[in-house]
Amino acid sequence: MVNNAWKSLNDSDLICLLYDVGIKNINSNTLEIIKNLKNIHSPVVLILNKIDLIDKKDLLPLISEFQSLFKFEKIFLLSAAKSKGIKDFLDWITKQMPVGPFLYPIEDITDTNFRYLASEILREKLLLNMHQEIPYNLIVSTETWKEKKDNSLEIQLNIFVSKTSHKAMILGKSGQNIKRIGILARKEMEKAFNKRIHLYTRVKIQENCLTNISLLKLSGLNVDA
Repeated sequence: MVNNAWKSLNDSDLICLLYDVGIKNINSNTLEIIKNLKNIHSPVVLILNKIDLIDKKDLLPLISEFQSLFKFEKIFLLSAAKSKGIKDFLDWITKQMPVGPFLYPIEDITDTNFRYLASEILREKLLLNMHQEIPYNLIVSTETWKEKKDNSLEIQLNIFVSKTSHKAMILGKSGQNIKRIGILARKEMEKAFNKRIHLYTRVKIQENCLTNISLLKLSGLNVDA
């Protein structure tokens, strides 16, 4: 995943480096990222988030340290939780984007294929609803995709986790968790695909699912980056 992100940077119009100011001392991971950014030709913007959680006396030295490490195009101070600074950032970044012809029909909202989009919608709902119970180590893949005569879609999705305890948490008592999350995912799919959806899900255990090449390919990730 990290390789995928780095591979795309030289093709970017603008790069945004997001940093949590709760980490007052710039750690080795961030220093390594900044070092690698020096080899990228695209302009870089620094976004310092969670400024509501840091004293101004600690914020200014942090900004100075970042400025000494890299020449950023611009620095934005945000508090996403408090909705501070977001509008200024969005207004600015919109003006930086180059004007060009539409590469896709104007009514298209994404160039992602629908099979992958369906799996991502379910994965999002799982993470949003289960993030306090399980970590982010789950993979969702589309097993079957059938267009029915009444123009509805029948979609079978598999959810892979690495532990039996995680499977039990996702299912919930008498399957209530997965039923509730499945309904949320189905409603969003119907809105995205503009048709009725018949959604079926299965939770499967797969050891080390996040390092299984076959599963990563099924989930749509480019493992050759």
